[in-house]
Amino acid sequence: MDCQPQSPIPTPSAAVTYPARSSPVQNTTNIVDDFFGSARTRDSRHDRRISAAESTLAPPPYMEAPQYTERAQEPVTLAMYMFKFGFLFPPFWIMGVIILCSPLRAPPAATPSAAWLPEKTDAERQVVIDRMRVAELKWAKRCLYALIALILFSVAAGVTVWAILRS
Repeated sequence: MDCQPQSPIPTPSAAVTYPARSSPVQNTTNIVDDFFGSARTRDSRHDRRISAAESTLAPPPYMEAPQYTERAQEPVTLAMYMFKFGFLFPPFWIMGVIILCSPLRAPPAATPSAAWLPEKTDAERQVVIDRMRVAELKWAKRCLYALIALILFSVAAGVTVWAILRS
C-alpha cells in the first residue's frame, strides 16, 4: 500500500460582504435595486419598516353597505319550481307556461285577522305582488323556452331516426 501525502484542499475565495444597515432608510444603495432600476428615496412610505405599534392597529369599524349596492332577493315562485323540476319531469314546463296566462292575486282572507301580510299597508302589499309577478313571469317564460327547446329537439331526433330507418 502506497501512502503518498495528499494535496491540501484549496481554501475558498473570500465572500463579498456588505455592511449591515443601521436604519431602514439610508443613502446607501443596494446592488439588487441598482440592477433592477429601483430608486430608493427617503420619502417613500414603502421603504420604511412597520413598527409593532402600527401593526397592532384595529381594522376599520364595520359599516353597513350603502343601499345602492344591496340587491333584493328574488321571491320564490311556483313557476321557478316548475322550471327547475321540469328537467326531471318535462310536463311541469307545460304547467309553468300556463302561469303566463293566469293573473296573480293576493290570497283571499277568511277573516280580517287572517289577512295576507297584515303588518303591511295595501300599497306595500301591491308592491310585493308586483315583485312576485315579475319574478313569476320571468320563470314562466323560461318554462316556455325550455318547452320549445324540448319540442324542437324531439322533432329533430324523430326526423333523424325516421331518416336513418328509411335508408
